[in-house]
Amino acid sequence: MSTEATTKPEIKKLPKRIEVPTELTWDLSVVYADDAAWEADFARVESMMGSFPAMQDAFIQSAQNLLQCLQLRDEIGTVFGRVRSYASLRRSEDNGNAEAQARSDRSQMLGTRLASATAFIEPQILSLSPEQLRDFAAQEPGLKLYDYYFETLERRRPHVRSAEVEDVLAQAQEAMNGTDTVFALFNNADLKFPPVHDENGQEAELSHGRYLSFLENRDRRVREEAFRTMHGEYFKWRNTLAATLSGAIKANVCNARVRHYESALQAALAPDDIPVEVYHNLISTVRERLPVLHRYLRLRKKLLGLEDLQMWDLYVPMVADIDRPVPYEQAQKMVRDAVQPLGSKYAQVLQQGFESRWVDVLENEGKTSGAFSDGSYATPPYILMNWQDDLHRTFTLAHEFGHSMHSYFAREAQPYIYAGYTIFVAEVASTLNEALLTHHLVEQAKRDDDRALQLYLLNSHAEGFRTTLYRQTLFAEFELKIHQAVESGEALTAESMSQMYLQINKDYYGAEVNVDDCAAIEWARIPHFYYNFYVYQYATGISAAAALSKQILEEGQPAVERYLNFLRGGGSDTSINLLRGAGVDMATPHPIQQALDVFDETIAQMEELAQ
Repeated sequence: MSTEATTKPEIKKLPKRIEVPTELTWDLSVVYADDAAWEADFARVESMMGSFPAMQDAFIQSAQNLLQCLQLRDEIGTVFGRVRSYASLRRSEDNGNAEAQARSDRSQMLGTRLASATAFIEPQILSLSPEQLRDFAAQEPGLKLYDYYFETLERRRPHVRSAEVEDVLAQAQEAMNGTDTVFALFNNADLKFPPVHDENGQEAELSHGRYLSFLENRDRRVREEAFRTMHGEYFKWRNTLAATLSGAIKANVCNARVRHYESALQAALAPDDIPVEVYHNLISTVRERLPVLHRYLRLRKKLLGLEDLQMWDLYVPMVADIDRPVPYEQAQKMVRDAVQPLGSKYAQVLQQGFESRWVDVLENEGKTSGAFSDGSYATPPYILMNWQDDLHRTFTLAHEFGHSMHSYFAREAQPYIYAGYTIFVAEVASTLNEALLTHHLVEQAKRDDDRALQLYLLNSHAEGFRTTLYRQTLFAEFELKIHQAVESGEALTAESMSQMYLQINKDYYGAEVNVDDCAAIEWARIPHFYYNFYVYQYATGISAAAALSKQILEEGQPAVERYLNFLRGGGSDTSINLLRGAGVDMATPHPIQQALDVFDETIAQMEELAQ
């Protein structure tokens, strides 16, 4: 028997971090030249924290003392932000690196100590009456900067506890938030998946980064095997993962009750003055428009030539004969061209991000899965990718650069205290970039009379609505239900959460898709369920982005200026007001209806092209 006949094909392995080309990694040397520089700032934060105890009794006795305390908090916050982001980004490069894990853990503990050291500030400020604060501001012009901050504190007045209780809560956060860290380490470092067989029957490594590529494979057997293998591994750990998620939900509920909120949902939305009706309206509006989703699924079934749709058929491109690999260099150009309507300043900053290595491009062993934008007031807005040569990652690149550009413009325009933006607006800039990229590529395909590519891009656009508006609202509904279960005194078990999750999927997809029981465990692999009512903002974000991108393309410069001012606004006003200034009112269900109308129109275009 020949060697060729008996040799087993080698499984494709992920590169180790050290094997990734430097030019495809982010440049963290501009944050700290080496670990010693990080240690120096770590020690600096510890030293600066020592000034707070002496301030506790005197800082609200004069306007000057109050200003000094707030300025010190801003200064130490700027330094700590750099310390935290560097440690977090280094760990994200390789979660299996023990030194990086230790550095990240130390920064988290430092953050807990800092929160504890400054916990006295807001309760004592709130011990002053609004009239006293106004008098202080009149005495000390430097306090004018903090007018909006004082306004946000006033909204929170009923929910801020005594200095002693706030200190206890601050110290407890590390323990209460531990389940998030446990899940992240398990999911990114410890959990390994069996190999799957590609379209040629060869074994290939299954990873978080490669999972979507398998679901996009034209071979239905490959899709099903990847889907069942992925969820099968999570099913093995279902009780452990139920305990970690249940712990995170219980922590949210505990925090809400201690702070006298009516619910964990209200506690999560209240800091930025978002009414809970916004959340409930999103779910009810999307459920009312489920027939639009079902129309799209019927078209998917037709274009794929399938008698039935399975859960593993939802991501494969609906245009069978298109194969357009997109190398990273080409993707960069696509994104640059797509954002031209936003003006020269936006384009210049985007190019700076590429040239200055804000992006960590390739997947490597131990790297955090997915994609994100991260950084601090004193660092570039870095982007993590797990690149594959396809249009999906191109859209992900545009998405994450939207976050980074939002951060860049806000930090450039605002002082430290207002440079951060809320999670409610966080997904607007990212999703708007995706909308502009879709428009750019569709128009190019029209000029080239490339009907297949048009159909493919419209499919991608439609998938954005399915996965961002419908799927994230599905997630939001599940997240609400599991919080409500805990608030009602019900136990969260692997079985109860799986039944709940499966039923919601059947409500959304069941009219056109066979919702296989193995999908019931999918909740166990979604990191966003640990983020305390984060996911609904993806849905509201795409709704706002659909309206704003249309204004930018139709109105031109006036709409661009409104949008850039929104980016520059950071956290200097409520999210509702900032978006109103940009030209969209998220306090009403109208933007959600508009987005779903765009989805319906996109399906109609696809149906026409498919004839």
